[in-house]
Amino acid sequence: MSRIYTLRRRLFRQLGWPLIAILILGGIFAYLFALHAAMSAYDLGLLNDALDLSQQVEMQDGRFAIDLPKAAEQMLQANNQDRESYAAWDEDGKVFSGNPKLLRLHDIHASAEHRFDDLVLDGEMNRAVILRQRMQDRTYYIAVSQTMRGRNLLTDRTFAEILFPEALLALVSIGVILWGVRRGLTPVETLRDEIVSRSSNDLRPIDEASAPAELTPIIHGINELFGHLTSAFASHRRFIADAAHQLRTPLASLSSQIEVGLQKTPADMEKFLRQLLATTQRTTHLSNQLLSLARLEHTETAMHEVVTVDLRQIFLETSSDFVSLAARKNVEINFDLQPSRVQGSPLMLRELVSNLLDNVVRYTPANGKAEVSLKEDRGTILLVMQNDGPMISTEELAKLGTPFHRPPSSESDGCGLGLAIVKEIARIHGADVFFGKGLDGGGLQVRVLFRSFGKQANHQN
Repeated sequence: MSRIYTLRRRLFRQLGWPLIAILILGGIFAYLFALHAAMSAYDLGLLNDALDLSQQVEMQDGRFAIDLPKAAEQMLQANNQDRESYAAWDEDGKVFSGNPKLLRLHDIHASAEHRFDDLVLDGEMNRAVILRQRMQDRTYYIAVSQTMRGRNLLTDRTFAEILFPEALLALVSIGVILWGVRRGLTPVETLRDEIVSRSSNDLRPIDEASAPAELTPIIHGINELFGHLTSAFASHRRFIADAAHQLRTPLASLSSQIEVGLQKTPADMEKFLRQLLATTQRTTHLSNQLLSLARLEHTETAMHEVVTVDLRQIFLETSSDFVSLAARKNVEINFDLQPSRVQGSPLMLRELVSNLLDNVVRYTPANGKAEVSLKEDRGTILLVMQNDGPMISTEELAKLGTPFHRPPSSESDGCGLGLAIVKEIARIHGADVFFGKGLDGGGLQVRVLFRSFGKQANHQN
């Protein structure tokens, strides 16, 4: 089972580990501070004891001696929970009082009057001070050692007294962090609840005014997505309504023709069948174009295969059926095709060419003429298809390419989807479509401008 990633857990981790590190470092520094305080206090006591002993040193018959009462010596040896020892020796290393084992202490520097050292005495760690003094131009040394039980106890007590408020502060800090993270994530949870509680049809924009600045870009992006979805759903609903309306007419005509034929046998059966065939072909043509447009509009990844395609070759393979249809209408089509290679989907580009040829043949009046040209200039490919016929106003030119829109002057049985399919395929391929006046100022001119390979690839990516 994969680990669940949450923003709250990440914030706790980002804040928790530094807090733990700070607590550990604080504990280490607290212990070092307690140890330093205990060592300083006990070292000062040792030095005072050594100075007190130095006051008892006197010169007898040219030799150093200490006249220390027995009670004072017992008090020195039993100092609370610690045990103390002392020793005094002259500059020749001769001990004139105390424990000779303290002679293991090294001598102090010539410029120093005393120094502290650690040693093991009778199997126990001791802290000692060695003091240098002079009397009657002679030097003597006094060393006092003490076990470390008391200073260890003081270190632990001081450390505990420092650590307790620090631990309490750490608990309070953790509580504050938990509370702060929960409060800080409240706007995120509110946004989540608002989105989750909505139905699939509720695409109202989310209020950005009350959101924190960090969430504003996210909410703005969600609102833009809602806007795109609203437009897409509205377009989809319009498409379904228009498609139902467009299909209703030929299907009703087909149904009525069949009913008439069932009620009374037509006198001219061939004419009747031709009418049925024409209605069926119009319905089939409309259904095919509806399916093509629906697939293109609602599938951004429709271009599965992207290869280098020669548009001239596609024209040569596709135009034969439309040339025969133009011949039946006595429409003259002139072709000027140059080899032109673009990157795209062969199937979709073939669909584009078929719809352009169908449009130019279908909407060119009988005995009219049309021209198709394909040229490449500096990596840019221009496809132009134009015909003669009734003049189309500027307002109508701006509406061309809208699904189911046909100019009022059109007498063809088309359904107004061909140019919409052309525009959608061109958009997917990064091409631009322009509409203008055709031959002799009448009819229609359609220009499709394909960009160079590099620009086309960038657009698609």
